[in-house]
Amino acid sequence: MNQPHIIINCAMTADGKIAQPSGKQLRISCEEDMERMYKLRNKYDAVLVGIDTVLSDDPKLTVKDKYVENPRQPIRIVLDTHCKTPTNSLVVNQAAKTLIITDKECNKKYNDNVEIIQCETDKEGYIDLNKLLKILFNRGIKTLMVEGGSTVILNFLKQKLVDDMYVYIGPMIVGGKDTPTLADGNGIKNIGELINLEIVDTYRLGPGILIHYRMIK
Repeated sequence: MNQPHIIINCAMTADGKIAQPSGKQLRISCEEDMERMYKLRNKYDAVLVGIDTVLSDDPKLTVKDKYVENPRQPIRIVLDTHCKTPTNSLVVNQAAKTLIITDKECNKKYNDNVEIIQCETDKEGYIDLNKLLKILFNRGIKTLMVEGGSTVILNFLKQKLVDDMYVYIGPMIVGGKDTPTLADGNGIKNIGELINLEIVDTYRLGPGILIHYRMIK
């Protein structure tokens, strides 16, 4: 297939939450999981998030040399239909190349390491993932790590574009019916749309558990 090998990597609480009830960032991963994540990120050609993650968490999406000696920085990809990425956000700093994926021309001025790529949207108004993956593959991106947010994760899963999924479960409870979860968005409409995974392995990591899933396609 002319698309990258795709993994999802994320962390959630024991009750499936990925943030505070307010939506603010919550540190769930232990130090061992942070090291695992950075080493994994170092191996992949690109790392992808949605615009909501950029606006709420302001991630840098780079590899820290605290965890990886002489890190190889992945290309950073932001799904940003309406080009809302702030020009001063960390994801567009000069630490690595960044691709901002929009559905129309963007007039914002970013650093020279930032490239705006136009891509068609699907019927729900999201970036068409299948078309995007072909663009990325043709640009030499053969491995892709998806880190969030929850709607982006769900869209990749619903379209069965994911090969493997790594979920660190921290031993904590957040609660709240409106608190962001691992996979939000519109969810499934009927049992026929159920997203099935198989457990490849489980690992004790610090105080929590890491589960390696594989998508059943």
